[in-house]
Amino acid sequence: MAFTDPVALMPVPGTGKYCLIRPLHYQIGFYGSDLTVTVPDGFLTDLASVPRLFWIVVPPFSPDYAAAAVLHDYLCEWNGEMFSKIVADAVFYEALKVLGVPTWRAILMYAAVRAWHITRSWKVDPVGVGSPGSTTP
Repeated sequence: MAFTDPVALMPVPGTGKYCLIRPLHYQIGFYGSDLTVTVPDGFLTDLASVPRLFWIVVPPFSPDYAAAAVLHDYLCEWNGEMFSKIVADAVFYEALKVLGVPTWRAILMYAAVRAWHITRSWKVDPVGVGSPGSTTP
């Protein structure tokens, strides 16, 4: 598990996003695993989507974990093709640790993305049939 290149980003004015200006490579699992993800140049990211209330604990634009955030955004876009959200979130945690993010912060960030993906996966039926908490059969 290693990033093979430093992350190189350029802000895209007026969008709140950043553009990757050269490919970012990350080897998943262990060094020599031959499972490398390449985030292509031109990929757009918002880095870490953190509610403003929590910026004091997890600043969204921190260079300490920008590479992990870019990787996670890219893996989430692959959802259903190669990586599920669960795997993307686990790789995000792994990448945070590789970058030297303190364990407490890495766990907090991992828990936040897992919670986000779990809550976003609930499909609410507008009629109420089959919805979580629904009393109709």
